Amino acid sequence: MKRFIFSLTCLAVSFCFGVSSFGADEASDKDFMTPKKVKKPYQHLLVLGDDFHVSDGTNMQSPIFAYFWFGENFKNPDLYTQVTVTTTRIYAIAAYKTDRVYTGVKPLLEHSTFAGWRSYNRGYLDRGRSIKGNNVGASVFFQYNWLRILSTRIYLHPSYHFYRFPIISKNDSKIINIPNNHWQVKPGAELILSDLEQTDLNRVLHGYLFRVEYQYARKIGYGTWYDYDRMWFRERYDGVWLPGGYGPPYTLGTWYRSKIRDTHRLYFNTGGYYNFKGDYNILLDIYGGFFTGVDRNNAEQIGYSQADHAVMPGYFNTEFQSAFYLIARLQVGIPLPFWGTRIQPGFNVLYMPKTNDVIGIGRNNITNWWLKGGYPERFYKSVSCQLSIKLGNLLPLFVDYAYGIDAVRANASHEVYLKKYSRGSHEFKVMLVMGFVKNE
Repeated sequence: MKRFIFSLTCLAVSFCFGVSSFGADEASDKDFMTPKKVKKPYQHLLVLGDDFHVSDGTNMQSPIFAYFWFGENFKNPDLYTQVTVTTTRIYAIAAYKTDRVYTGVKPLLEHSTFAGWRSYNRGYLDRGRSIKGNNVGASVFFQYNWLRILSTRIYLHPSYHFYRFPIISKNDSKIINIPNNHWQVKPGAELILSDLEQTDLNRVLHGYLFRVEYQYARKIGYGTWYDYDRMWFRERYDGVWLPGGYGPPYTLGTWYRSKIRDTHRLYFNTGGYYNFKGDYNILLDIYGGFFTGVDRNNAEQIGYSQADHAVMPGYFNTEFQSAFYLIARLQVGIPLPFWGTRIQPGFNVLYMPKTNDVIGIGRNNITNWWLKGGYPERFYKSVSCQLSIKLGNLLPLFVDYAYGIDAVRANASHEVYLKKYSRGSHEFKVMLVMGFVKNE
């Protein structure tokens, strides 16, 4: 409860900062009462790129592919459709969209990246404890825009989760067992208060943003899932436990038992942005999450520049999993007089409490003493810088670099055991953005 109160306090302070700085003085000439839908600038959008790391740890690569088709030019102007294909997700939207109401259905397939799909120990990827999950389902949603700056949304997303999929996620030869295939029913609600002006390919922001989202998830047929943390050597090979036989009585590591059925998630983020004369931009963002009823199979994936909610540049994808986190990001945007070039250096801080309620993370055996009750540090820091340029004054290119200052890295299990590790991790992200068929 203390952590929850602390997070709400941070939100209140940030929100007051945003309102006092970017309230009536900056937007007195705008109509706050009347919402108005806005068309996408292009009918087709394609993003190609890559995200990779350079460090002494297990450096994973994340290809970036995203294609968006926005259908808004129907005879009935209130009809809206969208098709999106990304590296790990495929979804479509068929909706009814007016100035005030946005409601529809969203079929969705997600593959490979969910569940405890990566398990890091000092930057070393333990493949025997890494499992991949997939889910397919559809959500129905209803959004109402009360004001131009205020909207609420409710949704219901039933889905089927499965953990064995040929080629993509076979999950063979693991030292932990795999959860049962199961159903999940996930209702949620979201509130957004935002007076935000975005210009220059959304690189320049001015205004404020406050968002909070609550999710409840009910698992059906999940079963009891055991997560195993071995001591320092492999104790199972092809389903056979060594030495001595089968089952937990004959192993030397630690077992974590989870039969979670109900999960509660609270996401929040707030931001204040100011654009000075000449498009010199200051950006302050705070993200947070608070969760109950989570194990390593469904915990929030914290780290790297492409994370869904917990973006922490400079660290590995899913390097951290915690029942509570806060991330603060301060960035400064600076224009350069060549092909619309901008640089945006930043400083990022991740906070997690010493204790950790994620089942399967609170390791306590002799070789993982550093994770006992949680991660060794409360604060993790990084520096980042984005270079963006319109090639030939036409094609947007984004190059991001980040350095994880407090990242601990080892590249083999024996180095983890012998405590031979280094510090620091470099993250690089390159994206090329292309838009086709401009909307009038």
